[in-house]
Amino acid sequence: MTTTPAAHRSETARALRVRARADIAANVVAPYYGLDAAIAVNPVLPALGDGYAAAVSSAAPALGGRGVLGEDEFRAHLGAGRIAAAELAASIRRHRPDALGTDARLLEQFLAEHESSSAPAALEASLDPIDDLVSAWCRAALAPEAASWPVPVDRLGFYGAWRAVARRDPALPRSARGRIAELPEAADVALMRALDLLGIEDDEQLPAMRAHLAALPGWTAAIRWRSMTTGDVEVLDLLAVRVALVWALGAAPLPASRPAGPAGAALERALIWQEAFEARAHSAVLAQLTPGAQAVVAAPAAHLVFCIDPRSEGLRRHLERQGAYTTSGFAGFFGIAAAVEPLAAAESAPACPVLLTPRYQVSERPTPGSWRTAARLIDRLGTRRAVRAAIKAPDAVAGAPLGWAEVTGWMLGPSAITRSVLAGRGARAGRPDEAAAPTLFDIDSALTLGDQIDTAEVILRTMGLVENFAPLVVLVGHGTTTTNNAYRTALDCGACGGHRGAPNARIAAALLTAPAVRAGLAERGIRIPDGTIVIAGEHDTATDSLTLFDIDRLRIDHRQAVEKLGRDAAIAGRGLAAERAAELPGAPVGQGAAAAVARRAGDWAQVYPEWGLARNAALIIGPRTLSQSADLGRRVFLHSYEPQHDAEGIALETILTAPLVVAHWINAQYYFSAVDPDVFGAGSKTVHNLVGGTGVVSGPTGDLRLGLPWQSIGTRSGLHHEPLRLLVVVDAPRERIDRIIGSADVVADLVHGEWVILVRSGATPGSWERRTREGWQPYTHEGAQSAQREDDAA
Repeated sequence: MTTTPAAHRSETARALRVRARADIAANVVAPYYGLDAAIAVNPVLPALGDGYAAAVSSAAPALGGRGVLGEDEFRAHLGAGRIAAAELAASIRRHRPDALGTDARLLEQFLAEHESSSAPAALEASLDPIDDLVSAWCRAALAPEAASWPVPVDRLGFYGAWRAVARRDPALPRSARGRIAELPEAADVALMRALDLLGIEDDEQLPAMRAHLAALPGWTAAIRWRSMTTGDVEVLDLLAVRVALVWALGAAPLPASRPAGPAGAALERALIWQEAFEARAHSAVLAQLTPGAQAVVAAPAAHLVFCIDPRSEGLRRHLERQGAYTTSGFAGFFGIAAAVEPLAAAESAPACPVLLTPRYQVSERPTPGSWRTAARLIDRLGTRRAVRAAIKAPDAVAGAPLGWAEVTGWMLGPSAITRSVLAGRGARAGRPDEAAAPTLFDIDSALTLGDQIDTAEVILRTMGLVENFAPLVVLVGHGTTTTNNAYRTALDCGACGGHRGAPNARIAAALLTAPAVRAGLAERGIRIPDGTIVIAGEHDTATDSLTLFDIDRLRIDHRQAVEKLGRDAAIAGRGLAAERAAELPGAPVGQGAAAAVARRAGDWAQVYPEWGLARNAALIIGPRTLSQSADLGRRVFLHSYEPQHDAEGIALETILTAPLVVAHWINAQYYFSAVDPDVFGAGSKTVHNLVGGTGVVSGPTGDLRLGLPWQSIGTRSGLHHEPLRLLVVVDAPRERIDRIIGSADVVADLVHGEWVILVRSGATPGSWERRTREGWQPYTHEGAQSAQREDDAA
């Protein structure tokens, strides 16, 4: 039958509407960035503008998960003393201002009320076969190395390749193969046709699409990311495959919506419990801060600028105890919005927050006169890659791995036995791709002199480092050393795009050392003394060692100062490692703890090499004097900010629209992974199967796992991470903060939506005020402070 032009136009218009709805439906889940450069993200990020309460009641349940701990868990915390009666009573009074009576009476009434579970009801498993089929195809199409045979995705696309393979797949019933063969070749038209055949009306299509995508949130999130980057697949393709399979197999239509989360009184209860749970941790941070305090170190021998990562707080604290050192915090990419190409790397990689697009490409080069050493290093790395490729090659041929094991077992077996028996003893610290030759980063080829001066000025003004320079300034990035860990990059620097921070620190140090850049800065009012040297370092968060770079280029007197810093940093690192060992499962405490912690980094069976950013609870934006004397327990992001040097608020706006957003993403990922590990977490590392660099699945098949593995948030005893919203302390005038909230939507969403609790010091010493949608209000945690005093007395 010939299609008329009018009918063709109508079909085209309907296909375009289906495509538009697929794009809207994709907002059911945030993009997932994969394991090659694991970036923390709020898994319900598309609901950011709706606020935290909406995420608890609808966005999280839409994915089959819950957005807050269950009532039974909160009651257990109350019974164990983690939530004090006074804290819960104070939260009840804030949410129910008309509530009357004593604390005991309020608690009695609250606990006697009808309990409403915040966990959504489980869906029927009628579509499990569909999930398995779609998941298997996603693995084959998005990670070709995992496929049993080549699939023509590069030629036909995600949906087209599936249609070509599925209509000949003997694992599918003959009738299903016949139906698939009848489908159109274009994904949008096929999706439209399948929706029609299933009887899904026009006004039901959007919720139906959301439900289908929410059935496999992991693969949906991964495809969202691919569509935003490589663009070789769209969420529309995933929907076309899934809906087509439902029709072809005659499966029951998927419910258009998931069971709802807590609403009304149940939601109010959940928020009361959550706020009471957060009270003590937030109060403990505020109680240690000293607004308006003067600098403790007047003339430091060295000034070290660390990443704002909470793990750096521990090393900063221990190092400051060793001598005349002052520290500050800055986003770990150090303002270098570049793609970095390390020496001998196959390609460059973005080394900046995913919120930014790299402006430059900076390559690592051998230093003049060291090309022979560099050439040997490159050859050695090439040989290692070739050996690894040869070992993996048999995986692509059916049955070959068994024979390959027979042939190579005698050669590789002793190495495996040694690594297992020694369990990290004698393992080389660091990574095999780290340069063992003198190198530099070629900033002159990447940035014009004007760009170099602009970047250096932004770095210094944003961190408030515009005067009183110490004779030695060290920019300290961070990274982690672990073995056999799929989530290795999740422990690296998120501000560096999930990579180690040393390259960014070295590039920034090179900028601040260049004579032409210093001359340009002086013309703009920032004079770095001639006697001040700037070098780079890197804090290994698994071993707590501090590596200092490019020392060989320094004068003898400068080198002696750096060597003293290195010795003091080693002492500080051992102290921090002993502190961390007390929290790591199975680690010894006391003497020998530091060595044991270092061994864990090289142990390929170790599932707890470090805790990462677990237990993060707050972000402090202000001078170091605000937290100089505090022991914040590695729970706080520390971003330096000098309000007196930022009258126009430009630096603060940069901090609130970038580092704050990244800190929230980290906080939210840990929060949701802990609140519902089954849906928003990645399960146990011990049953993970890698799907290329895309992610992991638990067991042989299934959905791509979102979030963090259990070993990042808990132990056999239960949760180690406490799912708290981020407390944000800003040392700045009200008007400056208000102006930024009024002009930056993302900051307004975070503050007004109560994703974060933003506070500043009040008019009287020791008082605090919180910014809410209604304005500034007094912020007190009387119950939390009372409970803390009781704990201290005990």
